[in-house]
Amino acid sequence: MRELAPRFIKDLDKQKLVSPKDREYQQWVGNEIRKQDFYAIPQKVFGKIRDDEKKDSALASMDIVVDGIRNPGEMVFLRDKFPHFFVISVFASFSTRWKRSQKAYEGNEWSFRRDDERDSGESEPSHGQKVQLCVDRSDISISNDIQFDQPSIKEELQNRLGEYVHLMKEPAWRGSHPWELNMAQAYDASLASTCCKRKVGAVVVKEEADVGDHRQRNYVIATGYNEVPLNIKSCADRGGRNNPEYCYKDEKIKEVIRRDYQKCPKCGTEIKFEENFTLPIICSNPECDARIGKDFIPGRMLDICPAVHAEESAILQASKFGGTQIDGSVLYTTTFPCPLCAKMIVQAGIIKCYFVEPYPQDDAIKALDEGGITAQLFEGVKGRAYHRLFEHLPIK
Repeated sequence: MRELAPRFIKDLDKQKLVSPKDREYQQWVGNEIRKQDFYAIPQKVFGKIRDDEKKDSALASMDIVVDGIRNPGEMVFLRDKFPHFFVISVFASFSTRWKRSQKAYEGNEWSFRRDDERDSGESEPSHGQKVQLCVDRSDISISNDIQFDQPSIKEELQNRLGEYVHLMKEPAWRGSHPWELNMAQAYDASLASTCCKRKVGAVVVKEEADVGDHRQRNYVIATGYNEVPLNIKSCADRGGRNNPEYCYKDEKIKEVIRRDYQKCPKCGTEIKFEENFTLPIICSNPECDARIGKDFIPGRMLDICPAVHAEESAILQASKFGGTQIDGSVLYTTTFPCPLCAKMIVQAGIIKCYFVEPYPQDDAIKALDEGGITAQLFEGVKGRAYHRLFEHLPIK
């Protein structure tokens, strides 16, 4: 990015591009480059790799690591250029991320939260930071929640990475673990969702302990994905072909803003609405960082969304058709449950929840914790890579 940025941005501060405490500036630079040329960053990476291979032919057979992907568009581009390209998401909990960044941020947790939230991409434009979606669409997830205080811990992480690199080079050298199978089924379920924002899937599983042959038996008893109830129009139906990005919840938030927010609730600056504005609205006062439609709309207005959430749908499915009880079961979800779903999980008697989500809500974490539910960050092969890495190649 240091080489690319001067082409797009005048008066660039090159020192801030390499300073850990200037993450906000680096986010802005990345966004500005993608805004002007969406594929400029991965195109630069691709060109650099090809140039290096021309200079040294031995590089063509070597493994290449591309770090710092921040937008799913970059993943799409690189997957198209490199058929054997895999995305590994390595992430830790917020508390661990903050612990590792305190020094760079000089103890300013507010600034860290602001930058961390921007990374997530929830309120970012299509060309912005979208780390949450990158994690969601990655091929392998690895937990990095332990400090490298001892050489043995660092070695253990390297060994885990080595296992997945081996799998990329030699698919099906090992079979899938039970948790990988279950999460793959949750990702398969998510594909049935028509939500334009994010497709989420969940499965409820009954697990049996090893029975002597060192193989755990798992039985899926319910599946779910985020979708509107029967006989209620989906956002896809409401928007139609002319507006495929239509979101009922966002439209309701806009109605509230038009009605109740003529001035910024933080600094009092008058808000000027464009005819078709997008969320959030950034206050025009340069000394104010308010985001109307994000900071001042409580609870993300999740209760306004007409969809039934994936976790909720799976639990309701089990209750609708009866059969095996959910009590004592395990939930696999491709995100982290919202606060409402977290309470439902506790009430249903689920004892453990595997999730793939680097930015869970604090209220949801608290609900599961107080309810005695073990929330386990998923690690392993998932999503689109499951078949690629575990399918045996045909014998010729």
